[in-house]
Amino acid sequence: RRELPDGGTRLSAAQFKQLVVSALRELHGEVGAALPVDVLTYEEKTLSAILRVISSGLVKLWSALTLLGFYQNRRCAFRVLQTSPFLLALSGNSRELVLD
Repeated sequence: RRELPDGGTRLSAAQFKQLVVSALRELHGEVGAALPVDVLTYEEKTLSAILRVISSGLVKLWSALTLLGFYQNRRCAFRVLQTSPFLLALSGNSRELVLD
């Protein structure tokens, strides 16, 4: 999830993907920018996304997003909420499950 302390500008899904690629390029160069990352879902309201990356690229992606501190000369930060090797595990949170 992308967080902006001052509210900041909203991004479309394409702009969000470009931000991820530029973060990878900034930290890992052209090799990092070539890492295949897919934006599976993106919610403009909450600035939350589900990203898919090969397991060998997880550390590169996570480090690039974590170390990105500015976007368009404004402070921003990414918070990784959850990781999983299975997409189904990301569809729900068992801690929020209500049993009747």
